[in-house]
Amino acid sequence: MAILTTEGVVLKVHALGDTSRIVVVYTRDLGLRKFVAKGARKTPSRFGFALEPLSRSTFVFYQKPDRDLHLLSKAEVLDPLGSRLADLTRLAHAQAALELVDRLVWGEEPHAGLYDLLVRTLAGCAEASVAALPAVTLAFQLQLASELGYRPRLDRCAVDGRPVSQRRAFSPQRGGLLCDACATREGGFVALTPEALASFSLLLSRPVAEAGEYIELPRSTELLRVVEDFFRLHFQRFRGLRSLDVLRSLEERPNPGEPS
Repeated sequence: MAILTTEGVVLKVHALGDTSRIVVVYTRDLGLRKFVAKGARKTPSRFGFALEPLSRSTFVFYQKPDRDLHLLSKAEVLDPLGSRLADLTRLAHAQAALELVDRLVWGEEPHAGLYDLLVRTLAGCAEASVAALPAVTLAFQLQLASELGYRPRLDRCAVDGRPVSQRRAFSPQRGGLLCDACATREGGFVALTPEALASFSLLLSRPVAEAGEYIELPRSTELLRVVEDFFRLHFQRFRGLRSLDVLRSLEERPNPGEPS
């Protein structure tokens, strides 16, 4: 049994017995890990904010070979982000980033680039303007897909590599733009506006935290639907973003006293 130290972001927690927790963490150098934190539900907890979802912390644990659960010895918080996100909209977008990693990342294979992308996205959820948060989430989705090997193709036809159609025909099924022949033959594409396509390209390549500076809200609304279709078709475990669905339902709920 080895004693290891790593840095990670807490994705979610589960109760274990009367006093303990199972903590799911995405780490920078050890991939996805699950820890048993004994006594974590006691008040006050010796772990403080280190085990709260959205917290970035350091973890010292006993690694058991061929086991899914590892015993946590110590945890110290580096950034208790969840405690600083009082705004519901910011919290929902930050939780959406955790949902994506929890759903789409498998096993203990390290991916430092993806970890750093997650940390930058969570920082963006705290620092960007509220109006820019949909763009931050979009940028994270697209760059996460790229890190996992599913980068949407925008320079050439995603099917045969020919020049793309002037109709800006994006196929969620094929994972990119289509040429005229493929668009006519296959159908099922979305005709992007010129502004949406330009934003699409920028979201794939520019820093996540700056996404709100180069994409307008109408464009993000158009792209959110396209990107969600793309994810549903290419990632079996993706079932939408529950955090954003809850946020939308709250935003659509009429205020008391207003006519329905």
